[in-house]
Amino acid sequence: MAPHDLLALDAFLTGRAEAVFDDLRENDPLHWNPEPDGAGFWSLTRYADVCAVAEDHERFINGRGTQIADRKAEGEGHASVHNSDQPRHTALRKIVAPKIRPSLVGPLHDSIATAVDDLLDRVDDGAEFDLVREIAVRLPILVFGRFLGVPEEDCPKLVEWTNAFSSLDPEYAAGPEVAERARVELFDYFHELVEKRRADPRDDLVSVLANAKMNREQIQRVDLDPYFLVLTVAGNESTRNLISGGLALLSANPQHWGTLAERPEVVGPAIEEMVRLISPVMHMRRTAVTEVELHDRTVRAGEKVVLWFAAANRDPREFENPHEFRPERTPNEHVGFGYGIHSCMGVHLARLEMRVLLERLVARRQTVRILGEPDRLASNWFRGIKHLTAAVERRTAVPA
Repeated sequence: MAPHDLLALDAFLTGRAEAVFDDLRENDPLHWNPEPDGAGFWSLTRYADVCAVAEDHERFINGRGTQIADRKAEGEGHASVHNSDQPRHTALRKIVAPKIRPSLVGPLHDSIATAVDDLLDRVDDGAEFDLVREIAVRLPILVFGRFLGVPEEDCPKLVEWTNAFSSLDPEYAAGPEVAERARVELFDYFHELVEKRRADPRDDLVSVLANAKMNREQIQRVDLDPYFLVLTVAGNESTRNLISGGLALLSANPQHWGTLAERPEVVGPAIEEMVRLISPVMHMRRTAVTEVELHDRTVRAGEKVVLWFAAANRDPREFENPHEFRPERTPNEHVGFGYGIHSCMGVHLARLEMRVLLERLVARRQTVRILGEPDRLASNWFRGIKHLTAAVERRTAVPA
């Protein structure tokens, strides 16, 4: 087995990460990775191991950080819902999670369809355009911005801020000073919006958080700031990467456009298969708080354990022909949105956005064809594409 360094980004930038995960999954399922500026970390790549540790909240915790490096996107101070453990995690999560359940997200269908049509109308049939810039970035932040309660004209700011502090890609990240400034600007922006919603509540998530209580007291800014940061990143990054990656999968397997057009019931399973193969968030970290034996090795208290969802989602022990795109795959118990109590709260909204985008393309008798190689995000955390040249084309035949 060749040594693998999962901090080296070359495999992720060139699309070779799956071969690395295949090797680790079969030959080194608990892989030790040195860390030049840290203590090192363990990596789990098998589906069963990832799920087991993800739901073992007694021995593996989030509270010491969920990125590989010892840093938190929200900075120091009170931890976000993302970097919290019980009982704080549940107290924070239950503020927002009930507001984005399927019954409340579903009524957004028509407004999302309008947003999709507006974006597609800007693209001439057959003309080259940047799929990421024109659709994959704009749709999620428009939809989630409205859900949050952010005016449409301010939504581009949210994208700029999240790019600056959530990515190490040189196109977005210009150093720790820029990241810190972006974080402060986002915090200040939502602080002003919170004050407005406390004076004049509306039907949006900012109003929900602004007027929420923890331990019978109004939630304070030290808790609100990290919450808004996590919501903004999650509402932007995951769905953006799902859209660009999902349409790239369909372009590589164009026969399935006809399947989606002729059999609308396949759209849902197809989206789950896209999530499985893309794994928009490739990993999350836990920290062991006690000594644990795994694969004949000892994970010591205080050591970092990284759950590679991207590798688990292609484990042949769980998925037949795991590298193949099968829109009708069932069952499909992927971990593309995480697993257990720390799974993504916005899954229903992400699925709905992708569903409406596919439905509108089918209804408009359009397909998306990728025209060049993806310009991938320099990241081992988000499976992202920064730029992707594409064309929207008209289907010549109407499904029977």
